[in-house]
Amino acid sequence: MTLPSLEEKPVFVQRLFNRIATRYDALNNIISLGMHWGWKRHAVACLQLTHDQHGLDVCTGTGDLLGLMLPYVGAFGEVTGLDFSEKMLAVAKDRYNNVSNLTLVQGDAMHLPFADDSFHASIISFGLRNVADIRQTIAEMIRCTKAGGRIINLDTAPITSLPCFSWYFKHVMPRFGELLAGDKEAYQYLQASTEAFESPEGLKALFEDLGLVDVRIERLGFGSVAMIVGTKAL
Repeated sequence: MTLPSLEEKPVFVQRLFNRIATRYDALNNIISLGMHWGWKRHAVACLQLTHDQHGLDVCTGTGDLLGLMLPYVGAFGEVTGLDFSEKMLAVAKDRYNNVSNLTLVQGDAMHLPFADDSFHASIISFGLRNVADIRQTIAEMIRCTKAGGRIINLDTAPITSLPCFSWYFKHVMPRFGELLAGDKEAYQYLQASTEAFESPEGLKALFEDLGLVDVRIERLGFGSVAMIVGTKAL
């Protein structure tokens, strides 16, 4: 498929995720063969959140990461999730209806509605390739994170170790989207946006250029997923 222009991307992405919101979690489990939970657990552990702290999940979607973050911050800590799609957030609200130390916010990842140094650590998971300005989004996460806190991006990446994954992404996954969600375009977009996304090495360089220290890359899922970890300098 032809990807939307940067100007068209915000509206395209918002409409796309609104369409698939109620089926998103089930499809994630199917198309990743359940592996996404392991990647997300590992990424959340790498945030190094502790009791009484406050963590931010940008592009939280249906909020699955928030549930993984809550045990780390404990009863007196907090987690906040932000997303552009009101229907994805509606699913998250149903999921966490009675959780008092969890906040959901509809907003723009490129213009986070939070004060400087609001969070002890921040993460964006499978969302960075959906924003129109990657640099601005990471800069905003850094701005909102306290000195010494970690900033993490977890996302799909060019596949190196298992070439068959490329075929799976291009041909099988859109078919799942068509059959199970009635939305082939959404999963064609996932494949196309992954191919067009910045390389892990390019993201590492961006993290460093924005002033983060101790930046590293971890490849997961046989190279189909990459985690970039950086720390806001003291």
